[in-house]
Amino acid sequence: MFKARVRHGLLIAAMLVLIGSVMTVAAPKSYRICHLAPLTGDASFQGQILVNAAKLAVDEINAKGGINGVPIEYIPVDETSSTATGIEAVRKALALNPVAVIGPNRSGTILAAEALWKDAKIPFITDGTNAQTTKKGNPYTFRIQIESTYWIPILARTAKEYYKVTKPAVIYGTNEYSKGLWDATLPALTQYGLAPVTVQTYNDGDRDFTAQLLKIKAAGADALFCYGYEAEIGIILRQRVELGMKNLLVFGERGCSSPAIEQIAGTTNIEGLVCSTTLSQGDPDPARQAFIKKYTSTFKEPLSPTHVNHYDSIYILADIIKRVGDNPEKIRTELSKLNYVGALARYQADSEGNLVHTIYTQVFQNGKWTPLIKEEYPVK
Repeated sequence: MFKARVRHGLLIAAMLVLIGSVMTVAAPKSYRICHLAPLTGDASFQGQILVNAAKLAVDEINAKGGINGVPIEYIPVDETSSTATGIEAVRKALALNPVAVIGPNRSGTILAAEALWKDAKIPFITDGTNAQTTKKGNPYTFRIQIESTYWIPILARTAKEYYKVTKPAVIYGTNEYSKGLWDATLPALTQYGLAPVTVQTYNDGDRDFTAQLLKIKAAGADALFCYGYEAEIGIILRQRVELGMKNLLVFGERGCSSPAIEQIAGTTNIEGLVCSTTLSQGDPDPARQAFIKKYTSTFKEPLSPTHVNHYDSIYILADIIKRVGDNPEKIRTELSKLNYVGALARYQADSEGNLVHTIYTQVFQNGKWTPLIKEEYPVK
């Protein structure tokens, strides 16, 4: 009887050990985060800045032991510079089974591919400014940029009240990003009693804008709202000076503050350029200046203020994973109620998944960017 009880007890103990080993979930070897960025094509310089900023955060976190002792596995995926191949890049990123994805960067890719990550139930922290990015009811879409309907009214007000513009013209590219900005421009100008004297368009890849600029000149414009990607905007700014239009004020959205614009157009040809961004190089805030110094000393190049927010994206995801683990649904839930202070901004999720609510308007003056206005727009 005693031996039987002993055997019975040993059996129970063995079963408890077995059950415990089954119930114990082994810690993951890494937390995989994919990053969609345009690393080839016309926007590759932009993509490299996106990756630099994110990788800087990853290296800092991993150097300190990772997340609860587990490293981040950071995988950049080439979004390319076109929507068609960008969609395939989204599929490639999802096939890697990440806990979350940063990107895409381009509005066209976001709008065309967002159903893919909705079906996969993987949270994406995107860049696109097109207003429709977060208006499709996709609970897995988040945005770490400002939508166009907020950028453009601030530019219109700055043009009217600060620069006393009376005859604005508009030029924009025929891509989803630029069209989204144009869609926001007419009502914004109307709000401030302005109307465009001419509206010109161009195609991605165009390199001669003489015809459009001469029409703008002939219309007597005293300002130009200029939208598109850096490769085209830089040339437009340079050609405007070559055509004797140096005094034409230019207002642009976030991409105009990219160092690529200065490289393409030439420093003297962007003097007076006004743009809105989520970070100003001239912001005196110590945390912002510390980051700018760290980025420029690490990569030996100037940063693009509109493309470095993913430094904070990595830290946001690391903070969430530290608290709830690597379940994508739990990560999505935490993103939907985010309230986080990063190195570059304060992030608070609204009902649509927008995370950033600070806008800087700055001017390139005497060879450097100087902030004019810093504003917060309300959380919906």
